[in-house]
Order: sequence, then structure tokens, then C-alpha cells
Amino acid sequence: MRVHRCAGVIVYVLAIVGTPLLTVKLSSVLATQAIALTQPYFLDNCPCLPTLVEQRRMASEVSQPPTTEGPEKHVAALEAPSLSVDVLAAQMDLAERESLAPAADAMFPTRGFH
Repeated sequence: MRVHRCAGVIVYVLAIVGTPLLTVKLSSVLATQAIALTQPYFLDNCPCLPTLVEQRRMASEVSQPPTTEGPEKHVAALEAPSLSVDVLAAQMDLAERESLAPAADAMFPTRGFH
């Protein structure tokens, strides 16, 4: 009887000590994962959102699945463009930002008064 009581006390003490240790271990694992997931949003130079050029490229890849039906069509430019692709993409980005600015000013009229 005394052995059973002693074993019960040992199990009880292990449970009392083990529960907080298990809680601390699991919370540290959870905190590590939460920090890893939220870290990009709190960095100074955060590339959180892709650039407008990358967004367009990803949208075009998703919207146009590759087709295997029919012969392939090859398109060739008749003459070389006068501007590089990067310059054209930057101009498109600037034009989009300018077109979105009046809408943002209309939604947030106190935006420029800070």
C-alpha cells in the first residue's frame, strides 16, 4: 500500500512539474513560428508586395494557361522597340500610381495635412 501511495505522489509531482515545462516549450515553439511568419511585415525594407510589373506577370501567367492544342504561333517583332522593357514597365507603374492618386485623395481627404 505504501508503494502505491509513494508511486502516486511521484506521478503527481511529475505532472505538476511537467505541465508548466510542457507549456513553456510549446509556447516557445509557437512564438518562434509566429515571429518567422510576421517578420517580413515588420522589416524596414520589406518587399511585402511584388512590384506592379511582377503582379502583371503573375496575373498573365495565371489567366493564360498553356494550351497544347493546335500548332504553336510564333510572333516576331518587325522592328526593335525604341525603349527597353524596364523603362516601359516603369512608365506604366508611374501612370498607374498617378491614376490611383486622385481616387486615394478622394477617399482620404486629410491625407496631405499631416
